[in-house]
Amino acid sequence: MAIGRDESGSIRPTSLSASAAHEWRHLSLDIIRARRTGSWSGTNVTLGAAAEREPQSPASPAYRLWAADNFARDGLYADAITAYETVVSSAQSASRLFAANDPIATALFEKAQALALTGNAIAAIATFRELWTHAPNDATPLLRAGLLAEEHGQAADAADLYRAIASRTPSSASDDPSELARRALLRLEDTATSYAPNPDQLRDTIATTLLRRDTAALERLVSRTHFAIGPAGGHTGFEDLTLLDELLRDLGNSRIKAKQDLLGTGAKRYLMTSGWRGTWFRGSVTFILSRAPAGWQWTGLGLGSPTQKWFERWTPDIKQTNAPLPFDIPAPWPAGQSFMAGGLAQFIIQQAFLLANLAGGWVGAIVAAATAEYWSASRCGFGPRGFYYNTGPTHDQSNAFAIDFTRYRRYVPYDNISGGTPVLAVREGIVRTVRASIPSGDASTENRVEIEHDNPVNPADGPRFTSRYLHMEGPYRIPVSEQMFVPTGTRLGLMDDTGNSVLNHLHFSIHDKQIMKPNYPSFGGSVRPTPMSGVTLGDNDSGRCVLSTNVEFNGGPMKEVTQFDGQNWLITPAALARNETPPLRIEDQKFLVVLSGVAVIDIKGNSGSQWFYETVLIRPDIVAALQYAVTKHGLHIPPGNFSYRAGLQVEQWVPYAALGSVFNQNQSINSGHAVERWRPNPFVSFKDFSNATVSNIFDGIQVDVAVRDTDAWLYRLSYNVTLLGKIILGPQIIT
Repeated sequence: MAIGRDESGSIRPTSLSASAAHEWRHLSLDIIRARRTGSWSGTNVTLGAAAEREPQSPASPAYRLWAADNFARDGLYADAITAYETVVSSAQSASRLFAANDPIATALFEKAQALALTGNAIAAIATFRELWTHAPNDATPLLRAGLLAEEHGQAADAADLYRAIASRTPSSASDDPSELARRALLRLEDTATSYAPNPDQLRDTIATTLLRRDTAALERLVSRTHFAIGPAGGHTGFEDLTLLDELLRDLGNSRIKAKQDLLGTGAKRYLMTSGWRGTWFRGSVTFILSRAPAGWQWTGLGLGSPTQKWFERWTPDIKQTNAPLPFDIPAPWPAGQSFMAGGLAQFIIQQAFLLANLAGGWVGAIVAAATAEYWSASRCGFGPRGFYYNTGPTHDQSNAFAIDFTRYRRYVPYDNISGGTPVLAVREGIVRTVRASIPSGDASTENRVEIEHDNPVNPADGPRFTSRYLHMEGPYRIPVSEQMFVPTGTRLGLMDDTGNSVLNHLHFSIHDKQIMKPNYPSFGGSVRPTPMSGVTLGDNDSGRCVLSTNVEFNGGPMKEVTQFDGQNWLITPAALARNETPPLRIEDQKFLVVLSGVAVIDIKGNSGSQWFYETVLIRPDIVAALQYAVTKHGLHIPPGNFSYRAGLQVEQWVPYAALGSVFNQNQSINSGHAVERWRPNPFVSFKDFSNATVSNIFDGIQVDVAVRDTDAWLYRLSYNVTLLGKIILGPQIIT
């Protein structure tokens, strides 16, 4: 078992000692907190020190991975590539922190993606090949390598890459990399397909063709290898071209209007059309325009008004009947916001009513408009919805109880406002998988987070459940990393449409390892995620509007010192060596700062057999020292700035902490008091007077302490911090 709980009930990796697990937990929270506030890579000093202190520890590759992710998320791709290489080398000599997580595979994937984003396709392809050699059961690396090779004119190499993973039999799964590789091979062989140089030109061509009802011209525009259809706000499935025949037939009975503006970003755009009055295609239909390596093509349709025919087509032959989740969860978005759970069947009935009225003249049009506005008064608004349980090509078998969540602007029918909504963890756990490097608009795969959770009814089950959150924004907009501890409410990313998604929505599911069948993933089959924020989501509750109670987590449990029994400081200009050039400006002068004192922490043990661990944050009074230096040495303050903000941009640091006073009230049996380790609190950044962002600003130190026995106290800590750096001044922030 890779996950357990200590005596206080906190999750811990069983591969680490109690004190090392405590540090891992608090570093997780430090990084989450720091990534919310500014430059992510500012915490890499702390992570590097933790990794180097015990390089053979299972946690060391995890800390290095978090640091590499920080570089990537700050756009420092060259530094990220080097850091991911370090993860690979360090993970080869250390055991795994968690059995389900392979840091080498993650680092190689992210390194390849960073190389691709910098334009180094050759190195990216080579890295994807290396990853596939390391983990041959995952077809995604060779798919992405093939797409890169095809994009750069290496058709023969692309074909070899696709051929190595291509599925042998066709399927409708538009999120299966093996099926995508099979279809990419067919695309390479199809010389008749035409491509547009940009999405606007393709939009104009399609719009003109629809206006003229030119079925022959429209047929020439479609991708004959990647034609997929699904509901707006859900997923698509590959369809055979007999459905294209139905579209062309319905076009003859319709008067189509196409919007001028395209929706979407990156390599996936949406052309919105209305006026369809056919048997299969009615109301609004979204044309999906995708960028293939050779150019832009029309690859599918999103249905804004699907008919009952589609619902029947999307219902699997065999429905799953797994047990519900054995505990309650909050909804995976912030408190106070409402999202609709699926609701496709209900929406089909509502749209049929509206379309029938629209066909009845101006009186019917008034009735339809008033009815749509009435339905939009719901907290979830009114508009197209995705799949619920046991529906669609992506909500069956192991994913049968997944839910597509969407929301629409209240009182404004059909205005989807799901995009950009924060996605929150529904329960504390360990991050099992993160894919963050996929650019928004990429249809080949999605950005996602998967979190492992134990069973509160029986913690001995270990990491039994896995929650999955799909289609998030990218690249590198996901603020958590693999192997992190995350509390309930931790922000995981923003809703988007990466991967197999028609418009923005969240695909959410929870899986149980105890539901295992042939060809199921390692995290098992899905279960009904109910109750969710008090709302029951049973088999017949598709379309329920769920008001979230999930409070976003924005900090970590840490004891911050508020009382000191004395603080001292010393500040002086740093001496220069004989061959060093003196600074031309006082603002470039480096200062040596020494801070010392006694902090009152008052921490009591809670067990006679186990150590109680706590992290203490000490923020010594450095402001008085800096203000003294500003006055004494005449650092420049712009005229009119009577109040200013001062910080020390640290270049070198030597923190130290030790026991001050301890106490054991009664008989001392197996009691103890300890200072385990110390480190700088993650550095912060702020704006100087030129409005430039300055990083590495000192913000205190963290000290991990421990006490054992139910009547034992840690009263005081002594500390001494030596710093070398420049004094930075900026405008005072008034809140």
